[in-house]
Formats: sequence, C-alpha cells, structure tokens
Amino acid sequence: MNVASPVNEETPDLEPTQRETPHSLIEIGVIVAGPLDMVDALAVRMAVEQTDQRLTELFDGFRFHFFEIKRPEMTGTSTTGNGRIEPSVLLQQAVEERDSRHWDFAFVLTASELVGNYSPFCFAAISRPLDAAVLSMSLIDPLALGVEANRNERVQRIARRLSRLMLHSIGHLCGLSKSDHPNDLLYHPHNAQALDLMAGMDADSIDRQRRALSEIADQRLEEGAGRLLVKPIFTIQAAWINRTEIFQAIWAARPWEFPKRLSRLTIAAFSTLAILFMTAEAWDLALAQSVARLGALFIMTMLATTFYVVLRQQLLVRRGTRRTEQSVVTSASALGIVFVGMATTWTALFSVGILLAYFLFPGPLIAGWASSTTPNVSELVWTDRPQMAIFAASLGLLIGALGASFESQHYFRHIIFVDEEI
Repeated sequence: MNVASPVNEETPDLEPTQRETPHSLIEIGVIVAGPLDMVDALAVRMAVEQTDQRLTELFDGFRFHFFEIKRPEMTGTSTTGNGRIEPSVLLQQAVEERDSRHWDFAFVLTASELVGNYSPFCFAAISRPLDAAVLSMSLIDPLALGVEANRNERVQRIARRLSRLMLHSIGHLCGLSKSDHPNDLLYHPHNAQALDLMAGMDADSIDRQRRALSEIADQRLEEGAGRLLVKPIFTIQAAWINRTEIFQAIWAARPWEFPKRLSRLTIAAFSTLAILFMTAEAWDLALAQSVARLGALFIMTMLATTFYVVLRQQLLVRRGTRRTEQSVVTSASALGIVFVGMATTWTALFSVGILLAYFLFPGPLIAGWASSTTPNVSELVWTDRPQMAIFAASLGLLIGALGASFESQHYFRHIIFVDEEI
C-alpha cells in the first residue's frame, strides 16, 4: 500500500506517461477534509490499512494503491448553520482532485456530520457519476452513540466501521446492488452498530466487482492514442466506451423521481398547465399549430430545459483544457439524468393534461374557445385534446425549468449526483 499523508503535503501530479498503468492497478484517493483529533486521525490510518487488506484478500491479482492527502480548508465553505456539512460541495472538490491526480476513486473523510436529504442521518453520500464518496466519522464514533469506550476502543471501532463504509462504497461505485443480508458488505446499514456485522460478499458479487475493477484498471483513453484526438472526437469516443457506466449512473440517480424531489419545478410546471387549460386563447393557439410545429416545440423544450438546468446549476465538470474519460462520464451522466428527469416531468404533465381535456372540457366548450380554428363541434377531431396537452405540457416544462433553477444548488447537485445515502 502506498500512502502519502504528511500534513499539508500533496502527492505529485504526474503526467500519464510517468505513471504506472498495469491492468491490475486501482488507485484510490483519500482526502481528509477539515481538522481531525488524534482518535479520528489514527482511525483513518487504520481504516485505510484494513480496507487495503480486505480488498487484496477479496480480489487477488489486483493491487490497490491508496493516496491520502490533507485538506483542512475544505469544510470552510460547506458548513450549514447547524454545523453539518453539505456532501455535494465536498463531492465537487473530490472530483477536482480525482481528475487532476488520475485516481480511479476518491473518498472524502470528515469528522463533521453530513446533511442527508433521503434519511434523517447520513454516514456516507456515494456518487456513481462522480466515482466518489463522502464519509463522516461523526455518527460512527461510540461516544456519539452514548457508549463508554477508552481511546483504543474508539480508534478500533471507528476504523472498523469506516473501513466497512469504504468497502461498501467501492462496491456501489462498481455497480453492485444492495444486499438484504446484514452480514454482507453491500447491506444498507440502518445504524452504526449494523456496520460491525458487515463482513463478507457472496461469490456472484465478488465476480461482478472483479469484472468492474478490470474495466476500471484498463488504460484510459487520454493515456493512450486518445490524447491526440481533437476534443469533440475524444468526447464522443469516451462516451461510447463508457456507455454502460453512463447508463448505470443515470439509472442509479432515479431521475424519474424528479417531480417528487424538485418541488419548485413541479409547482411551476403544473401551475402553468392549469392556467393554460383555463385560458380560451391557449386552446385557440394550441389547436392552430401543425403536427410539425408541435414536434419541434417538444424537441426544443426538452433540449432547452435540459441544457438550461445543467448550466444554471453548474453540473458540468470544468477542468480547463484537460480531457479525461472520467470527466466525460460525469458530464454525460449529468446531462442524461437531467434529460430523463425532464422527460419524466413532461410525460406527467402530458398525462394530466389528457385527463383534464377529456373529463373537464366538453366539445362545445372547446369549440367556443377555439372558434378561429374550430368554429363548431362537428369540426373537432380526436387529436385536438392531445394537441392541447402537448402544447401545455411543453410550455409548462419551460416554466418549470425556471422554477428548478431556483432550487438550492447544494440540494440540486445532491439530487443529481448522490445515488445512495447510508
């Protein structure tokens, strides 16, 4: 195990040609964010050693190099009013370190408590799109649970639990699903004591993680002939090579839950839908559109809302002129997650619009409101109501995107990138 961890000293940023790149090498960065007391510092060192040892036991033939660096300033801008840490801020900084040092995974360790959006407490926030995780030692300390323990016992328990969190995180980042068995490393623990029981993995999980690690350890595009490609070609090729990983990251983020998670987007979009359906001029305008125009409106709406939200919430990775496969995967995953989320919201708007049109708006009323295009009821056709639903859903989504832009950036980035909270 290679651990470079003198205080305030960093591992050198090596060029790809200077680095060791055997297919069996996995490099993991461990970033210590903020100050640690003596107990936590000793526990971190012990946890890294235990994690390295366990990974070597489970995956013989692979070598795991851990690089530990200190970042005492990292928690300064990410603390909320109650002293908790926003995981999204630390994840963004982890990505910058990951890309600059060409790590395969990046872990941020902090002694502060994390802000959880899916559960009342949070040991860890794991992000597959970012190949990173933020782990807190706050709630795994025996003293935090009211358990009396001397210094050595605290160090050992924190180290063991932190190691289990790291092993669980690596499994999740490799695409493994959760386990229902309390003794499995992929089990989703409901309290700190449950971490003590998580010890092993079944043969199928080990085999799948081994295959994932083999792909991760392969030479990256920027380390080979890809470094000679122009940026657009490099981006397309990197996205194609990692298409499975991008799809898995989008799936893990559950973007179909956008309407439930993003209240401002949902309220703005459905309010717009209701107003349009109650407006005679909106019916007249919608029924005057051709199929081609409605199709163009739908496509323009999907693209405009996706790129607006992504740029407004600063979801794309910016690393200057440096190109890496990981940054392409991260950016493509963010675009895909937002696009699917917007498509889900549009589908919900369209479905509600269809129901409203058929159950609340009789033919004579529609003919009276859309008199310039449909002078009488006999001229109504079966496509008129879906046409209005498409028109209203598209405009509703455009307004909803403005509402989404007012979501807290920390919260929005958490929704997009954090696919598991422990």
